[in-house]
Amino acid sequence: MDAQEGVWRAIGRSWMSLKTWVKTWLFYLNIVFLCSIPLYGQDPSVLWILVAFIASGPFLLTFMASQRGLSRLLGLAHIVPWTPLLAYLCTRLWSDGALGPQITFETQPLLFTYVLVLVDTVLICLAFDYIDVLRWLRGEKYLMGSSQAFSRNASGLA
Repeated sequence: MDAQEGVWRAIGRSWMSLKTWVKTWLFYLNIVFLCSIPLYGQDPSVLWILVAFIASGPFLLTFMASQRGLSRLLGLAHIVPWTPLLAYLCTRLWSDGALGPQITFETQPLLFTYVLVLVDTVLICLAFDYIDVLRWLRGEKYLMGSSQAFSRNASGLA
């Protein structure tokens, strides 16, 4: 049990070392996804939004636990489920071809507005994530909160 508690403490220290704007962005990102819950049942897209959101959790936990903290590799936890989600939502906004009719402002103004906000949010997030994973592949494998991350201005010290 002590080893497990050590992992959670290490993850917590790494999280706390993140820059304030990054933590704010991550809270915003989660809130945008959770705003889909009241729309559940109105359209098949909401189910896929929730599935993709929930699917990122096990990836995040696995990466954080195995590394004992947060690194740029965590972007992969968003890339895997959210890239197909983004393609699906864009298809739904532009055509009738993907698991449901086209989402339009005229037929579903609330859902349309929500999906536009989510698409914009996911696009921004995935841009950060693809860059982070590329940087990780190029050697920036340090954990947030480490002296190496601090020296590169990636995070504070844990």
